[in-house]
Amino acid sequence: MKKRVILIAGYKGLIGKYLVGFFKKQKNVKLLCVDKSSTFDLINRNHLSNFFNINKDIEYIINASGKNDHVTKNKKEIFEDNEILLDYIAQNVIAPKNLIEQSVKICKKIKSIINFASLYGVRSPYHPIYIKNKSLSYCVSKHAMEGLTKYYAALYADKNIRINNIRVGGVQNNQPKEFIKEFLKKTPNKKMVNKNDLVYLVDFLCSEKSSNIVGETINLEGGYNLW
Repeated sequence: MKKRVILIAGYKGLIGKYLVGFFKKQKNVKLLCVDKSSTFDLINRNHLSNFFNINKDIEYIINASGKNDHVTKNKKEIFEDNEILLDYIAQNVIAPKNLIEQSVKICKKIKSIINFASLYGVRSPYHPIYIKNKSLSYCVSKHAMEGLTKYYAALYADKNIRINNIRVGGVQNNQPKEFIKEFLKKTPNKKMVNKNDLVYLVDFLCSEKSSNIVGETINLEGGYNLW
């Protein structure tokens, strides 16, 4: 059986860890993983170029990297320094931009690239449920991710490369109970997203079963966007 060659970028994060745990168990997968470290930076084109030149057989890329701000019980002012915004843009826009460009340029077997968008890439956070305000910079960067994915999906579709978003919302991650309670009031199916929800959808997009899905954003948030 021919193995699918899958790269997970950002394997140290919450979603990345879920995906590594899942794909490591799949006998038909050759799994590669990268993340930001003292010697590797997803923003650095040379680092990416060197990596892809060594691993030219990659077929599927899961971009689970990026910067997020997590729900806490601590207060925070709504306004953020410009440096914070620039850091979010670098990690959530420039890094995936470089990842797409360098992989398509070097790896001629690429079939599918998956990015992770956010509820807050198409709408405002519902501010009343947050004690610590959701980061403006995070939301702006995720709006940019939506456009980035559509742009490259259209650009590379004639090369039979599928680029899509998974728009995630409400991933279970030890949030305060009161936050979960309030979030689920706005979620039609009354469920937080769990690891199986994530990995099964990603597995589908890393297969030929999704061969005609191009430039789409698939909502994974229990119907939150319906209201």
